[in-house]
Amino acid sequence: MLRTLLHFFLIGGLLFGVKAVYDAHRMQGPEITVRVPADASHAEAEKAIREEILLNEARRYGWDKSDPIIFTHLVRNMRFIEPDSTADDRTLFERALAMNMQMHDPVVRARLLYRAREALGSVPKDRMPTRQDLEAHRKAHPDRFEREEKVDFQQVFLSRAKRGDALAADATAMREQLAALGDQPPQGLGDPLPGLRQEQIATPSQVENDYGAQLAQVVREAIVGVWRGPIPSVYGLHFIKVTGKEPAYVPPLDVIAAEVRADRLREIRDELRKERMDALRGAYTVHLERVP
Repeated sequence: MLRTLLHFFLIGGLLFGVKAVYDAHRMQGPEITVRVPADASHAEAEKAIREEILLNEARRYGWDKSDPIIFTHLVRNMRFIEPDSTADDRTLFERALAMNMQMHDPVVRARLLYRAREALGSVPKDRMPTRQDLEAHRKAHPDRFEREEKVDFQQVFLSRAKRGDALAADATAMREQLAALGDQPPQGLGDPLPGLRQEQIATPSQVENDYGAQLAQVVREAIVGVWRGPIPSVYGLHFIKVTGKEPAYVPPLDVIAAEVRADRLREIRDELRKERMDALRGAYTVHLERVP
């Protein structure tokens, strides 16, 4: 681990250009002063310290002077300050740097922190997950890759807008009609609704998106072969009969390799950010000043 972290510090072109010195098992970095409010908590002070370290590294690498987004932002600032200026963008940018504008602008600060954190999460070749790693990750986190169950169901809808005050009575009559159908499909019953099909296959989540949580819950819990309802939605009342279910499952790696890889890489980046940030924190000499 120490060799890896030392390697991280010494590769200036890859991340920040930090010049670390390995001496008696210790990496020595720059010395900085961080000012925080007098009443700042330990967590708030530590957050400020880590942000200043990242900002210092980003500036050491020259991103405040080379990043195109910062360039555009500072030029826009200068054109606001000097609306009558005929200077070109480069001249205005250099004037902004001479005014030290990049040191205090919140947009520049946010951009530098973003780039620094992205660099901390840069994944080297030897940390890229292998197929074996991905398969182990898929098995270790089935909840992340599980495909929701699908439900086959029949549906009859009664429109609130069309039936008005007769809706409740019509629902009672419809319940009796459906009970008398047995295994026959409910052809010709109910009212039309855009997107509604009397027989369909959907996940409970899709049902919830279309008709609401109450109907989705009935679909999720319904006993196969039994009409349930009426169930209210914003459109009116629904009757549901589940005719079959496909259980939830986790697809094989060949099907979801890209998804598993992206998820594992997110974890690796988080791990690297913590490792590298901790290494930077340990390398820097920080003087903390609490100010009124």
